[in-house]
Amino acid sequence: MTFNPKNEILAEIEPAVALKFSPQLECIELNRGDVLQETGTEVLWVWFPDDALICMASESIEGESVSGGMVGRNGAFGAFEACGSRLSYARALVQIGGAAWRIRASRYRELFDHSANLRVAIHKHVEALLIEARQLVACTAIHRVESRLCRVLLDASARSHQGSHLTLTQEELANILGVQRSTIAVTSSALQRSGLIRSRRGGVDILDFDRLEAAACSCRRTIAYAHQEIDRAPDDVCEG
Repeated sequence: MTFNPKNEILAEIEPAVALKFSPQLECIELNRGDVLQETGTEVLWVWFPDDALICMASESIEGESVSGGMVGRNGAFGAFEACGSRLSYARALVQIGGAAWRIRASRYRELFDHSANLRVAIHKHVEALLIEARQLVACTAIHRVESRLCRVLLDASARSHQGSHLTLTQEELANILGVQRSTIAVTSSALQRSGLIRSRRGGVDILDFDRLEAAACSCRRTIAYAHQEIDRAPDDVCEG
């Protein structure tokens, strides 16, 4: 298969390095519900979504879990851990099916050493994830479920290939937001009555992006601004 990734991190790799390592990168089709990584297990693969959306879930000792963020074409899963502890402390679940690239962690470490552009892209990605995680802690405590749901729907659309037609069920949205399914049902009904979305079996359609953006919590704009500032940072800062 020709190496022509939509993933923004892989797209940064220098052409000569990409040519050398492309045989090690495999593009596969992920299905909704696939578990790519269990909590506490060794990271054997690093994943770079093209069209798929991966949910990173944090789990308690009792087995309860809540989403710790979503990774789409703008990011990677396992890239930081593969060069560190080599263990994952999150469960990686495919939320929206689609294509993704993967590379064995051992070969990824070689790729990381060979590509200065990749090191910069991963550094910026990890910084963005940290900022997003901190912001979402505040978001959960401060903002109403309705505005948080609007943010999640917009983020899922932007980070996957699905546009306005999202295959996210109410149960999945409840897990992402850490609330009861009944809360999502009531909130979705309110957004539907306002003409922002349309709920359907197995998913939700976004009907008005502009109004949904206006209804989303301010964390979406805060995170977007942080991403822009990180992208503007000189590459030599990341390389030391």
